[in-house]
Amino acid sequence: MRLFFAVPVIETVKELIAREIERFPVNDPPWRWIPPENLHLTLKFLGDVEEQLVPSLAQAAERTVAGIPGFRISFGRFGAFPSLRGPRVIFYGIEEGFESLASLASVLEKETERIGFAREKRAFRAHLTLARIKRPLPSAITGKLETVPCLPPGAGQTVDRVVLMKSTLYRTGAVYGEIRSFALAGSS
Repeated sequence: MRLFFAVPVIETVKELIAREIERFPVNDPPWRWIPPENLHLTLKFLGDVEEQLVPSLAQAAERTVAGIPGFRISFGRFGAFPSLRGPRVIFYGIEEGFESLASLASVLEKETERIGFAREKRAFRAHLTLARIKRPLPSAITGKLETVPCLPPGAGQTVDRVVLMKSTLYRTGAVYGEIRSFALAGSS
């Protein structure tokens, strides 16, 4: 099973992003948008995992969330990895709550490493992926990406849980399913 830990995105944020995509300055883009039901903030990608490791992963997640209270995040600026001029991933970044999200990811990283998962080599960069781009884009399109506005103030949510997700790949894209949910300290 392909598994990852994530923070789910609430429906009101998904709806807001869907409206922003409808107004996107690139008509008929040469990429597929991530479906709204798949929007999430990845904390730790685990890759292919044997089913018998799920209980150990659940224990790692329970240890992670036990000491971390819920916190607020807000989504803001539009960006791309590695850059807007040569994007491979386009996203909305995290404005408020980035440090808390990074701390949550760091604790989860340590807990999964304790049970044998490799530590991520890249620094954690909290972002909400909108699309992955397979081929270089013409400059006319990358120029338009630079005009995409930030999400409006108030585009945010409370992070009150972490979920262990399963990703099943199909020709039409990935389908995600929640395996387990873990409430942060003080959340129910």
